Amino acid sequence: MKSSSFKKLYRSEKEFTENTLKENLSFIGAGVPESLLKTMEYALFSGGKRVRPVLVKWAAELGSPDPLLLSRAMAAVEFIHTYSLIHDDLPSMDDDDMRRGRPSVHKQFSEAEAVLAGDALLTEAFFLLAESGNSRMAEILSDNAGARGMVGGQALDIASDRGSSDFDYINELKTARLFRASAAMGAVAGGLDDEGVDKLSCYGINIGKAFQLRDDIMDDEAPAANKALEEALGFIAVAKETIKDFRKNRNLIELADFIVEREK
Repeated sequence: MKSSSFKKLYRSEKEFTENTLKENLSFIGAGVPESLLKTMEYALFSGGKRVRPVLVKWAAELGSPDPLLLSRAMAAVEFIHTYSLIHDDLPSMDDDDMRRGRPSVHKQFSEAEAVLAGDALLTEAFFLLAESGNSRMAEILSDNAGARGMVGGQALDIASDRGSSDFDYINELKTARLFRASAAMGAVAGGLDDEGVDKLSCYGINIGKAFQLRDDIMDDEAPAANKALEEALGFIAVAKETIKDFRKNRNLIELADFIVEREK
């Protein structure tokens, strides 16, 4: 179990994240139709652990974070994650009526409004990165969240409903790649060199794989829970080993443990 000091720190970082999201949504909100902005806000501020933007921040703090790059990166990652949840819940996808204890976006509003809110969050994520002036972060996010990453994984998942497929690879694309992007973008925002970005990418994808396995265990979808937990712990061990030489790595070490110990 995580220490009380970690829990206190994480609550503080979640509060920082909420404020960062509000600031960035306000920044892009001028000229957005009120009904669309309301739908985006409903989706974006629906709870959640905010693991990905916290990961961005803690990865950046291994170096010397640029405040603007950090803010834009944290918001962009969570915008992408939120749009993916909106679209995942749609009747044409996973067809889920509830998300985090309240109606999914398409149930609270309409299916059309949900699609548009997701489209808007996706587009505005890249506007934020473009506005920051850092093209590398945009490249990292598009590579991991697009057709070769999260979206590609969703496409394979849909195809797998019609036959067997490689579920480990699907989960890597659907879940772990966005963790990889979060860690790598944080490294860029923190001014780390190429070797540092590569190490954080490795850390991110491994905790992302462990995250998905832990989700499967909690949802009773892991075919063998003990084996899945053992595999998740293996990914966590690799992640920790990857960042062992960074001087300010304590938060990321504890985050890795939190990934596999967390409860719903």
